[in-house]
Amino acid sequence: MSLRSINRLIQLGYHFVYRSKGRFYLYLAFFCSVLVVLDATSFHLVAGMQHRTFDIMMKNRIVYPQADPDIVIVDIDEGSLEAMAEDYGRWPWPRQIFAEFVENLEEQQPKAIIFDILFSDPDVYNKESDDYFNEVAETTTNTFFPMLRLNPQNDELSQVTPAMIPGMGRIPGEPQQDRGLAVILPHFPAVVASGRMGTNNIYPDSDGIVRQYALYRPHFGWRIPSLPARVAEVLGWEVPDEQDVLLNWRGRLGVFNTVRFSTVYEDYLSRERQRPQDEFAGKVVIIGSSAPSLFDTKPTPMERIHPGVEVLATAVDNLKNGDWITPLSSPWIYAGVALSLIWLVALAFLTGIKRSLIDGVFAGSQVGLVAVSYASLNLSTYFIDLTAPITAGFIYFTLARVYAYAEVALAERRVWLTLESDAKGWQNTLVVVLLGKEGVLSESKVITGLKRRLNARKEGFTIEPFPDKPAGVGRAYGDLLLIYYVDSEVREQTSSKQMATELLLEMVKEETTMVCGTMPPLGYSQGAMPYGDERGRIAVWRRLVHQAVHALYRDEAIYKE
Repeated sequence: MSLRSINRLIQLGYHFVYRSKGRFYLYLAFFCSVLVVLDATSFHLVAGMQHRTFDIMMKNRIVYPQADPDIVIVDIDEGSLEAMAEDYGRWPWPRQIFAEFVENLEEQQPKAIIFDILFSDPDVYNKESDDYFNEVAETTTNTFFPMLRLNPQNDELSQVTPAMIPGMGRIPGEPQQDRGLAVILPHFPAVVASGRMGTNNIYPDSDGIVRQYALYRPHFGWRIPSLPARVAEVLGWEVPDEQDVLLNWRGRLGVFNTVRFSTVYEDYLSRERQRPQDEFAGKVVIIGSSAPSLFDTKPTPMERIHPGVEVLATAVDNLKNGDWITPLSSPWIYAGVALSLIWLVALAFLTGIKRSLIDGVFAGSQVGLVAVSYASLNLSTYFIDLTAPITAGFIYFTLARVYAYAEVALAERRVWLTLESDAKGWQNTLVVVLLGKEGVLSESKVITGLKRRLNARKEGFTIEPFPDKPAGVGRAYGDLLLIYYVDSEVREQTSSKQMATELLLEMVKEETTMVCGTMPPLGYSQGAMPYGDERGRIAVWRRLVHQAVHALYRDEAIYKE
């Protein structure tokens, strides 16, 4: 691209910026507001970021709720599989082992025994073992078993209906229909008859991460309970009405009281028991597996490989203590916060507040919103998810900041634009130097006020700040304000130039007096800057700045102070 084309683009860009007179910030705010409303109602593009935000905050919490000491995991880990392989073979073990385990466990009177093992098929090689397990299950009143909910697409193929399964709930106000339910029930009649069953399905979010636990699934007016929900119903714990609850994780792996299955089982079979005889008294005992070879693991916000038995224990713990996470995720609330943030930033840019102040306030607001979300997870059982406002505000601020930078860059570049060497004409240039009290005379306030005055009078020209003060000026004069005006067109008439200069000086004096209360020391210089001669233009610019500063230097008021 040729230099002439680049210069032409700069000219066009400047004219767009000048003519918009800040309306771009309003147009951008309106565009971003439309996107926020559409995302809140239809697109939900921020959902993925919301999940990620929750994961990071949950994993890095300062305060974790303590795992309930009355919930104990009896873990069938790799050590248990290896220890029992010699006598009972590899997995699955004969059901007699679990029958004996439950019998001995019941002697200590635990509050509940929860199996995280699906006994779906008969053991054709150990019928007596199955019969024994069924007899033990029939005698217990606090043992709970899982069932597996299959894909609803298979419901039409199932001969099982919810009315045939004890323990199924009814959705109030809805008629219950006798429709097939695709589900795998425990093999044992005593277990089914007890009604102490629930699904142990774990449903990950769209990204494959488990953050919620399904308390129930509706089925034509029926409520198919999950295993934790069924335990809560029988034991009298509170069960929320929501289908899913956001899990309040207790921390990393190993936070729950855990004992090895093989160790406890061997102690039960020994003549002289070494373990405490009240070890499980009043406890909620969950029997499940963390062995990777049994493939019962899920990715969660806490771990990439999280044993399913610990996920179940977390859900049971949440219901037992009533401290599951309740997300405050009304799309309209967050849309309102996002829109407020966008329009406040837009007004800040539009009114010409100092850019560094806007940057600081906006950064503080972003940190504040993140802090609110983070504090909600650490100090309460609610999650105030402010991902949408944070994202929307950041997008708007970034685009507006880029435009603001381009606005200054285009104006500055246009002043020093090199035209063709044969171009003729001069630019009328005015340099004004002001010395104000530190912290009182703000460049952004003065520039914004002057632009407003000129726009209101429709004079056809504007002023721009000079971004880089000459070296040493800041140290020599303190809070020095340097602005310049370059006529937008070539003017031949001296009277026209003089009128523009006098008008601008008058406005500068009025504006600075209004800001400071008194007229601050002022120096100015006026001259013609040539087209097409880069060295000549630089020389003229330096001379004008020097003369303006020198005029300020001669002001006797400076020395009288």
